[in-house]
Order: sequence, then structure tokens, then C-alpha cells
Amino acid sequence: MGMRACVTNLVALSLICAGGCSSDNPAMTVATGGFVAGTGGFGSTGGATLGTGGSTLTGGSLLPGTGGTSTVTGGAGAVTGGASTGTGGDAGVAGSDASVTGGNVSTTGGMDMGTGGSNAQALPPVTDYAAPGPFSTTMEANVGPNNNYTIFRPDPLGENGFLHSPIIFGPGIATTPSMYANFLDHLASHGFVSIVVNSLSGSPGDQANVDAMKTGLDWILAQNDMAGTYQGMLAVDRAIGMGYSLGATASVQLSSHAAIMTTVAIHGHNTSGDPHGPVLLLTGTNDVINDVRATLSTLEEAPAIMMALPIGHLDVLTELAMTVAISSSTRYVAPITAWLRYWVNGDDDAKHFFWGASCDMCSTPWSTPETNALWDAQSL
Repeated sequence: MGMRACVTNLVALSLICAGGCSSDNPAMTVATGGFVAGTGGFGSTGGATLGTGGSTLTGGSLLPGTGGTSTVTGGAGAVTGGASTGTGGDAGVAGSDASVTGGNVSTTGGMDMGTGGSNAQALPPVTDYAAPGPFSTTMEANVGPNNNYTIFRPDPLGENGFLHSPIIFGPGIATTPSMYANFLDHLASHGFVSIVVNSLSGSPGDQANVDAMKTGLDWILAQNDMAGTYQGMLAVDRAIGMGYSLGATASVQLSSHAAIMTTVAIHGHNTSGDPHGPVLLLTGTNDVINDVRATLSTLEEAPAIMMALPIGHLDVLTELAMTVAISSSTRYVAPITAWLRYWVNGDDDAKHFFWGASCDMCSTPWSTPETNALWDAQSL
């Protein structure tokens, strides 16, 4: 398989943990890595002409086994407009055979995810969830309202009628989208469109962070109904909320958004949410794990599980491939990919990461998972 293009951009910054990431080490200076694209997977043949300002892509097709490229485009390209979030219908979880191309997706285990008429579609099966998926990828910098967002997405979009689920991603304080490029490019290769707030600040729970994430999500959802790159390409009723630190906290607060069907909060802080889809809380035994336990206790409307490694807040820089390439040491990449592929695309093979007494994340080095009542009541 062809190699993806790699761009490496090392950025030195001071990463400050707001709200008490570690009682002993609230701040430290780290060197961060930039964009390193994945390798392998299916590729795009033919060229891609990228305009400026969130441009239109031309050329290229998704064909198996031809390699692929990762391209970058910038520009202003801000488009304003109201949100378009799908409602109605049952958007459930396909727990076994998920070759669904239309209609409603049924649930196994009796949980009604309730985020709208579903357009869930199966992805090609994989055995290594840390390996690149079947899509070539691109990045668009400084787009959306006030040019305040960066997008990582498949290129091209909509191959064979596939509809891509959008992810709204909130970064940690003093981090930028380029630091998450390895991880979000990886998710793009599995079919997801991530829109990242360029920066968040303040304290955990600040409403401004929630507002920035909601604005980005509403904007990308609205593009599905507007002429341009994203028109008719998005699964607007199957969005994902995700983030790290401040962004994780805000993603839980945003989990009640009508379009969000699942949430992944990576080392967040004490907060509350009203989700209508499953929630994955990742934390560390050397981080503010009791804050995350408190958050778990508030999640009464949907299944939720907390899983922890023996790490601290800043170890996420490695676990999420922020300063290194994706490898066996980046232990969050595969489980998050599997979580999304299961809940959003019905990849039943992915649930071994988080479901069952012998799940991959249920034994050393992971701590025993902690769950809410709705998680325990379901049957996957």
C-alpha cells in the first residue's frame, strides 16, 4: 500500500493544566509534534485541486489498494448560516451485521439513541484499529465562523454515497489543531469529518468553550444543505462530541445537542451532561480521576463508562499521538477508533475493546471500568 504524505511540524509551547490536572505538576513545557499522516489504506487516484477558503475539491477517486495522499489547504472560507440538525426517527446501534445504507438503524439492547433518522453505513472491516482506514485525507485550516476552526476529513467525500459523521473536537488549553493532526487524520481515514476549535481558554466548564464547540458543530451541519464541498455529504443526525481537557469537559456539556449521538471525553474535569447517546470517559489514575467519577455520576440519560490508564494529564500527549507517530505506545487511538466505528457505523467487531468482562480495556494496564446503570442494563 502506498505511503501517505507526511508533514512534520514541531511546535514548542507551555501546556497549562486548567482546573488542577495534577496537584504536583500544574504546568510544564513540552515539545509537540505536528502533522504526520498515516500510511497504508485505500487511496485516492487522480489529482485533487484545492482552492482557497474552504474550497471545492475536484479530481480523485477512492479505489482499493492504490495508496493515497494527505493534502492541506488553508484560506478563509467562512460561511455563516443556521444549524441544520436532523431530528426524528430512531438512530440506534447496529450491534451485529451493520451493512445499513438507509432507513432506521435498530438497536440491540433496547436503548433508543434518539438522534434522528439514521444514515449509518458500514465501513470496510479492519483488524487493526490503530492502522489507517480506507479513505485518503486532507486538512483545511482557518475555516468556519471567524476562521476559527480547522477541519480534518476524508478526500474525496461521499464516495459511493457514503455519508460522513462530523466530529466536533475541543482542544486542551494552550494546544492547537496541529498537535492533534496524527489522531484526527487517522479518524478522517476511517471516514469521519473532524472540525476543531482552533483554541479554547479559561477554566473547565466555561460557557465560552461550550459555545465555541456548538458554533463549530452547527456550522458544519449547516454546510450539508449549502452548495459546496459538504453538500449532501454528512450524516447530520450522527455527530460526535469529543475533546481533551477543557475540550473534554465542554464535550460532556454539549452532549445534549440534538445531532450528537455519542461523546468521547479525554481527561476532562468535573462537570455534568445530559447525553442521549453513549459516553466514553477516558482518564488516568494519576489525573483528576475523582472529577471524572463525579461527572459519571451525573450521566443518567444514556449508557456511560469510565476507563483509566495509570497515567497523568500530560501523558495524553503520547497516548493520543500528539508528540509521536501512532504506534503501540499511543494507547488511546485504537480504542477511540473502535468506539466510533461501533456506535456510529455498526462495526460489531470493534466492541471487544470496551464490552464484556474480558474486554481489551478491562485488564492491565487499564483499571477496572466504572459504569452507570444504563451501561450495565444494555446488551451489545
